[in-house]
Amino acid sequence: MQEDGEINPEMLRRMMMGDFSSAFSAKTQSSKVKQVKERKVEFDLHFESLYPTKASIPTSEKLRLQLEALEDFLIDAKKKSVRHAYLIVGKGEGVLLKEVKRKLDYRRIKHSEVADPPYFGNAIKVSL
Repeated sequence: MQEDGEINPEMLRRMMMGDFSSAFSAKTQSSKVKQVKERKVEFDLHFESLYPTKASIPTSEKLRLQLEALEDFLIDAKKKSVRHAYLIVGKGEGVLLKEVKRKLDYRRIKHSEVADPPYFGNAIKVSL
């Protein structure tokens, strides 16, 4: 604001639009553009999370259902224009991890294992 008490109309407009920050400068771009953050999308492929009532089915059937859920998630994520997502596969014996990678390779979806916290190798980052 100016020292003599006058109100800067541009600053007032920006304040009313929710576009004001303490680092205001007439030369800076809209803070809305800078503050757009990509939301973190995670999809937990643990069978217990997907189907809590179907614990007694055979392992091969569990894997098939997990891969179907993955396919549904990928289709839905593309429709919603999700750019990146984390697929939580867990440690276990690595069967699910291997099958998820195979499906992603088949669909030509870029992916990489995430070794950093909070996943510690239990997740795959996909770029859709």
